[in-house]
Amino acid sequence: MEVSLKVVDDDDDVREEVEEKEGWCVGFWRRYLCEGQKLDRRLQDEVESGRVSVRYRKIIAVLIPFTIVHAVWWTCFIKYKSFHKFVNYSGKKERWIDKGLLGKEDTAPWYMSVTMIFGSMVAGMTSEGGASVAFPVMTLIFDIKPVVAKHFSFMIQSVGMTAAAFVIVFMRVQIEWKSVVYCTIGGVAGVIYGLEEVSPELTPPYAKMYFVVIWGSFAASLFFLNRIYGRKVYVVLDPPHLPNIWRSADLVANRWLALVLNWKALILIAAGFLGGIFTSIAGSGIDICSFSVLTLLFRISEKTATPTSVVLMAINTVVAMCYSKWGMREGLEGLAWEFFVVCAPIVVVGAPLGSVIGSYVHRLVLAAFIYITDTVQLAGALYVVRPWTHTKCHKRGGKNGPDCEPVHLCWSSAVIFVAGLITFYVLQFVGERLIQRNSRIELEAEEKPPWSDDGWAGVEADDAKDDHRRLGGGGVDADLVLLPLPPASSSNTDDDKGPGAF
Repeated sequence: MEVSLKVVDDDDDVREEVEEKEGWCVGFWRRYLCEGQKLDRRLQDEVESGRVSVRYRKIIAVLIPFTIVHAVWWTCFIKYKSFHKFVNYSGKKERWIDKGLLGKEDTAPWYMSVTMIFGSMVAGMTSEGGASVAFPVMTLIFDIKPVVAKHFSFMIQSVGMTAAAFVIVFMRVQIEWKSVVYCTIGGVAGVIYGLEEVSPELTPPYAKMYFVVIWGSFAASLFFLNRIYGRKVYVVLDPPHLPNIWRSADLVANRWLALVLNWKALILIAAGFLGGIFTSIAGSGIDICSFSVLTLLFRISEKTATPTSVVLMAINTVVAMCYSKWGMREGLEGLAWEFFVVCAPIVVVGAPLGSVIGSYVHRLVLAAFIYITDTVQLAGALYVVRPWTHTKCHKRGGKNGPDCEPVHLCWSSAVIFVAGLITFYVLQFVGERLIQRNSRIELEAEEKPPWSDDGWAGVEADDAKDDHRRLGGGGVDADLVLLPLPPASSSNTDDDKGPGAF
């Protein structure tokens, strides 16, 4: 399930020559911020052909969701004279404060509009949804109840991340569709189970701390993984020229049953289910679970895993919002709607723009965004919640007593953080074993070319044969890409080296 090689970067000699001619700053900019998109071969050919619809696909992709959302939004706001909603609530502010949904009286709706300028771009650019910014800002800084932050995250991501997903699909940026399908199967079940059984049992301090420690442990694991220079990364899970990579995980001989009874597929379904539960708690989670399995276990490049997680989160956040609205008795919180209406026209610009930017920058830049956001979230939660004290635990405890116990909150958060580190380390360890096994499969495939009589055939086979001849039987054309290349390319590795690699 893991391969098709990532197109390697320029080798050390070429990079040093470029940096010597252009200077360190220009070389750094070219390498990390202007790496280029990973496109499929057919799209690359169409781009070179000069077709207008393809050449300007980025602008067209961003304008389509922008036009639809803004046409509806401006029509409604002008018709109902609703521009005051940026500074004032709809007459229910005192009731929301009394219910504990709105902690600070001076929190104006437009505060979230400003927040989501950054949040929406992070959502489109990285593997973390808009909730990774919205949830901690709303709960830790503005003291808004987690249930409101969660519902707002569902709603705003249904617009922003759906727009970003449209841009990704329209631009035909490389996506791992097997992950989208299998994680969604598990994710839908996980979201529903989490909304019904898990989320109602967590009080605000627990929801805040558990959210940040889980993603903090992931960021730490990804950081240490990326310190392994020269590691091999892949573009897709199931390359058509090496079908045994996927088939080797089949648990049954029947082709149709093997669509599900495949241990790699079952891992993705399990990751989706767990991520769905996390999403039900804080509005985001399935994207990170998918991203972690792809990058740590299956060693997929962040350049593929990131847009894959965006598409996956877009699908599942719509499911979560619809189920919260029509499947649960409480429905969506009215305060969440107040924030949603003033943020929708912003995220439909920010998230697609983030997707376009993210498709160009180097994978280590995307990883750096994750390190920074998760570290800031964890530090902010420790500063605001102060789980070792009774300050927050006794706040709005109600008739059932305090909503947390400091000792229990501290040790349970620590256990989750350590468990996350162990889990991600195990994924990395198993990922190394899988790479070794894949290497053996690739060597076997080299002995018998995949386009032989009993191998795969069709357009992909013709492309592979052309590449094989053009490259003299081996190597990779680093200027193009992008679908799976012949097995001879399997020896290439990612050559990110040195202190400049974040």
